[in-house]
Amino acid sequence: MRSFTVALLLALVGTACTKGSVPHSENSAVDSAGPEATHSVPALIASFDPSAGELPEGLLVTTDSAYVGFAPTSRIVRVDRMTGQAKPFAELPAPVAGKGFMTGLAQSASGDVYAGLASFVPDVQAGIYRVSPQGGKAELFAKDEALPFPNALAFDSAGNLFATDSGTGSVFRIDQRGHAERWATGEALSGQKEACDNAGPGFAIGANGLVVEKSAVYVVNLDKATLLRIPRAADGSAGDPEVLAGPDCAALGGADGLTRAPDGSFVVAVNRQNKLLRITEDGHVTTLAEGEPFDFPASVAYAGRELFVTSFALKTASAGLPSKPALLRLSP
Repeated sequence: MRSFTVALLLALVGTACTKGSVPHSENSAVDSAGPEATHSVPALIASFDPSAGELPEGLLVTTDSAYVGFAPTSRIVRVDRMTGQAKPFAELPAPVAGKGFMTGLAQSASGDVYAGLASFVPDVQAGIYRVSPQGGKAELFAKDEALPFPNALAFDSAGNLFATDSGTGSVFRIDQRGHAERWATGEALSGQKEACDNAGPGFAIGANGLVVEKSAVYVVNLDKATLLRIPRAADGSAGDPEVLAGPDCAALGGADGLTRAPDGSFVVAVNRQNKLLRITEDGHVTTLAEGEPFDFPASVAYAGRELFVTSFALKTASAGLPSKPALLRLSP
C-alpha cells in the first residue's frame, strides 16, 4: 500500500500549508458562512479500506447508486446510496506502482461509464477508458500524447466528452468515436508549483475539476487557486479563459473537484484544506463545510439537492497516519 500512496502523494497533494503568497483577489470575497450554506453536516454513506488501496478519487452519481473509483488500484465499485453497500463494477488496467493512478468518472447518455487513467510510463496506456453499463473490463476509448494526466471528465449535451489534463494544462474535447483534440490550453490552465508558496506536490498541476455547459466550460486550477470560465463560441471553439474567483491560495489552494449547485452557484472541493467552498457567478466565496469528517475531499457531485463527496484520504494514508477514505453526503 505504501508504495503507491507515496507516489500518489507526489503526484496530487502538497504539504500541510494552506496559505500562500497570493493574496485575496478582488474577484473573490471569502466568508466563513453565508445564506447559501444550507447543507447539513456530512453524513457517512460508505467507508473504505486504505490498506487495500481503497482511496476514492473519481465519483459518478446516478438515481440510486454512486460509482466510486479507487485511484491506486484502478477499480470502480458501485455503492448503493441507501444502504452504503459497495459491489465491484469494473477495472481499468492496473497502474504501475508509483507511475500512475485512476482519476475522474463520467457517464454518457447511453449509460456507458468513462474513467480517466493517468500513466507516466509506456507499460500502461494513459487515456480515457470506457465500461459498458453492465460493468466488467474497461476498453481504451481515447488517448493523446498531450493527455498523460487526464483528470476530470464531463459530457456536453451533444455527447462530446471533455477532459482536463492536469499535467499539460489542457482541456480536451473527445467526440463519440474517441477522437481527441486539445480544445483549450494556455497560461491560465497551466500549473505553477510556486504559486502558493510551494504548498503543492513539488511540480506543476494545473487544470483540474470542470463543469461543461452549452455556453461555457468552467475549470479550477489547483496550483494557481482559481476558478475559470472558458466561453464556447458558436462554432464550438474555446474563447479566452476568464477568472471568476482567485487567485487566492488561502481559499482555493488545492482546488480539486467542481460541480454546479441547484441554485446556480459552484461547489469546489479544496483537497488539502479539507473543505468545500461555494462560489457564486460574481466570484463571492463562502465556506460550505470544513474539517471532519472530510479527509482530503476530491470529487463532488449533486443528485437532486443532495451533494456527494469522496474523501480521498490521500494525504493521511500516504503519511501512514489514521485515514478515513469514504463516500459522504450533505443534504439540504
